[in-house]
Amino acid sequence: MTKLFTPTEMAEGSLLLGRWQLQNDELYTPLLGGVIKTIVTGSDQLTLTVANRHHPLMPSHYWAVRVNHTAWRRYSAALPIEVALPAERNLVEIMTAGNTDLDDVWSGNQGFALTKLELKGAGRLIKPSPRPVVAIYGDSITAGCWVNGYGASSDYRPEQNFVGLAQDKIDVDLARVAYSAAGVLRPATGGVPVAIDWLDHFNAQTPWPPHPVSLSVINLGVNDRRFSEADFATAYEQYVTAFLKRQTGPVALMIPFAQSMANVIRATAQYHQLPVIETTGWCASFTDGLHPDLTGAQQAAPRFAKALTRLLNERM
Repeated sequence: MTKLFTPTEMAEGSLLLGRWQLQNDELYTPLLGGVIKTIVTGSDQLTLTVANRHHPLMPSHYWAVRVNHTAWRRYSAALPIEVALPAERNLVEIMTAGNTDLDDVWSGNQGFALTKLELKGAGRLIKPSPRPVVAIYGDSITAGCWVNGYGASSDYRPEQNFVGLAQDKIDVDLARVAYSAAGVLRPATGGVPVAIDWLDHFNAQTPWPPHPVSLSVINLGVNDRRFSEADFATAYEQYVTAFLKRQTGPVALMIPFAQSMANVIRATAQYHQLPVIETTGWCASFTDGLHPDLTGAQQAAPRFAKALTRLLNERM
């Protein structure tokens, strides 16, 4: 006997972190690093059915799942996703864990789609109690690209980048809104425009209203390093101003690990009286000189968690 849950039932019984939407009988997100958290009772096995909408010339999407804070397990979206549940009551976290730059997530429909969830036996989904949420707006480094090597999708590790590892060191939920190559001057991949244009949009067709969070962190700038500081300063100021008009609650600006445009970011923070997350010396190990590898992520994660804890304590 199995019990089937529709996307609507999944959404009702889960906490959704990032940007998720019910559409076309699917629970869908365009974002790498999106998380679904639910508590499962009365079942010893969970099966996920996903739509593998990757670009036909690029590798399959990947998902990651963990149960009761044990190690994450990764699953190709091309294969069945079956997860053993060891206890009567299980915290299950499901993460979108691998895509590619050619996946059209903005104007097309090549994001991550969950179509059904099945529980063996008479299982139930229970929505976890909400915690404070920190939303992080960024690029591929925030999203978790290239952590494990140079293979698109398969070597992406949002569950093990600095955000994923920091999640386990802090008593809040971290929600990512991040696209590969994103900048305030440079468009992201996947057809995604510059950051100010996806600030208030889920995709090209769908607006995204503000959602209250305990803290927002803007982690952009490294992909704009080929533009002049003057041009970046103008675009970054426009982005931060638009962000502050849209988003209620505290906001912090983060210096990229490569220290790109650091002086402009500090000056913008001073003008708007915003805190700055300084990152000098946080990360010394990279896959490609820019994206932290697993060692680099392990170096940066506790520093990031400490910075978030300080900011939250100052504002709560």
